[in-house]
Amino acid sequence: MNPVVTRIATVGAGLFLCAVPALPAAAGPLHPGPADDRQLPQLTAEATVRTVAAQEEFRMRGTVPTLPAGTEVTLQQRQKKGWVSLPATVRTKNDLSYSMRVKLGMKGPNELRVIACTRPESDAYTMLDTSVCHTSDPVAVTVR
Repeated sequence: MNPVVTRIATVGAGLFLCAVPALPAAAGPLHPGPADDRQLPQLTAEATVRTVAAQEEFRMRGTVPTLPAGTEVTLQQRQKKGWVSLPATVRTKNDLSYSMRVKLGMKGPNELRVIACTRPESDAYTMLDTSVCHTSDPVAVTVR
């Protein structure tokens, strides 16, 4: 026998009472976390150089398999605060590849990665942000 929970919702000027069966404690999370079994798409990233002069242009390129063409890919750099998005963003081509021009000014070793976030069709009823972000493995580039 399930206990019943009474919820009160205010809509406009009226009050509505409804009886909702309580969920069993073992129902699990509404939004699965990283321990979820699903395999997320892996982004690939590679730099066209290993060492570069400050402000010298090079390219980061790779693929974004199983994400839709036109997905936005942003370059990130590891800094003291963690991963910081840089002003370098491109959209994937029809073949799910991308290539972006990059210039770095921070001398020394730099760790870079790309990130792509997907947002499924919005659920206007719940107003939940269900974006999922995917990242590549870090790529090392030294600026001399």
